[in-house]
Amino acid sequence: MNKIGTYLRSPYPLFYHRREGVWASSVLVFLILLLLQPFGIHQIEHHKLWILLGYMGVTALFQCIPVYLFPVLFPRFYNEDGWTVGRHLANNLFLFLCIGIGNWLYSNLIFGFHWQWELLLIFLLVTTIVGLFPVTLFMLINRNRLLASHLAEAVEMNRHLQDSRSAVVQPESCQETEQILLQGSTKEVLELQACQLVCIEAEGNYIKVIYRKQDKMEQRLLRATMKQAEEAVEACSFVVKCHRAFLVNIHAVTKVSGNSQGYRLSLQGCTTEIPVSRAYAKEIKGRIESMHER
Repeated sequence: MNKIGTYLRSPYPLFYHRREGVWASSVLVFLILLLLQPFGIHQIEHHKLWILLGYMGVTALFQCIPVYLFPVLFPRFYNEDGWTVGRHLANNLFLFLCIGIGNWLYSNLIFGFHWQWELLLIFLLVTTIVGLFPVTLFMLINRNRLLASHLAEAVEMNRHLQDSRSAVVQPESCQETEQILLQGSTKEVLELQACQLVCIEAEGNYIKVIYRKQDKMEQRLLRATMKQAEEAVEACSFVVKCHRAFLVNIHAVTKVSGNSQGYRLSLQGCTTEIPVSRAYAKEIKGRIESMHER
């Protein structure tokens, strides 16, 4: 049971290629119904192809509820950083529920079942049974594929980091006189050399600035927004956004680790790993692989 719980809590990518996934699964449903003709479909005598295309359309339409609508209604549950195998399975159950209801409604309109509630239970059961096995199999294959890919890319990025003389490199554009001025809605101001900055993290209405000062790690909490922090460091090309809540000095990266969701960065002097969102993964990878090629 502990292994199952650990696996369900393991990270999983959130909705890669939503549109393609919706249409691919809908076409698959159409092909299964057309070729195998289960559930008495072989008894349909007229307009069978159009009826099956209708089921495909209903499947696509009702998939959009958990894929597009639920993330808007329940943003905390669908938080990308906390998305796990367990949440993915739960979302698939919502998916089966929506598709089952959609197929029941469509069948009542087409065949005139007089809205029999017993049939709704049958549609839900059949939809879950038909969909659970291929979805679970695809999830396992996809997770292992992404995990292997990200681990391999993390190894390559770590090789570039190891080839450098130091985990923290002073870029040519970073002069001793170059300063970063961080300030927010209060009179509190933090001024430091650009090369001292390690990372900036958003914490509600505040930002936490982690920086080096005389070979020691310091941190400061300022009442400011992430947008204000981005504006303050925009002249420093080596300070990049890797996540909606993090800015990092790319030269402070000491190690990259990979999982099925993507990458996490270890920074010099920081005890916690910094997540890299899918939207910034390509840029971070390119920066790490090229920052020592000078």
